[in-house]
Amino acid sequence: MTPRPQNLAEVAARAENLPHFGSEFRDWQHTVRSVHSRSELRRTIEAEPVLLRDRFPEGRVADAWLAAYAEHTALLTGLDVPEWAFDPRRISPEPWFSGKSPIERARALRDSPPAFKNRNLFTLAVDLPLRLRAGRPPKGTEEKRRTNAERQRRFRARRALELELLRQAGEMIMGE
Repeated sequence: MTPRPQNLAEVAARAENLPHFGSEFRDWQHTVRSVHSRSELRRTIEAEPVLLRDRFPEGRVADAWLAAYAEHTALLTGLDVPEWAFDPRRISPEPWFSGKSPIERARALRDSPPAFKNRNLFTLAVDLPLRLRAGRPPKGTEEKRRTNAERQRRFRARRALELELLRQAGEMIMGE
């Protein structure tokens, strides 16, 4: 079994047709669910994906979709938008709608985020499963063990010093 794509460039590199692109893209979204810091998130969007326009008929839409998601993700999280996302070849030549009915299309025209509208993509929902944490990134098990061991060493050294001081004080009192 192939591991999930770690960034948008891997999604594009693996895509053979539009349904396969969709599958790889959803796998990338699962990868993003496990990302907890902005630096990790940046790595998922910064590498430039290959253009898919010549690989399959709907490749231009897929190219626009990747750029729209990269820009949307960056803007929501305060990251710099990757330069590759502004490539004019990553704009769909024809409007693309996720909904089929006139009402769904009207809602998509109204509600699509700017990153999508600017690329001629109109969607009812943008699934961006982010769970970024404020503060420091989580520590690994080995780092926690080292930190706890050092804390124990400092604690024992303080207790040993206190005991030595108490012994000396006791000897001074007994020696008087």
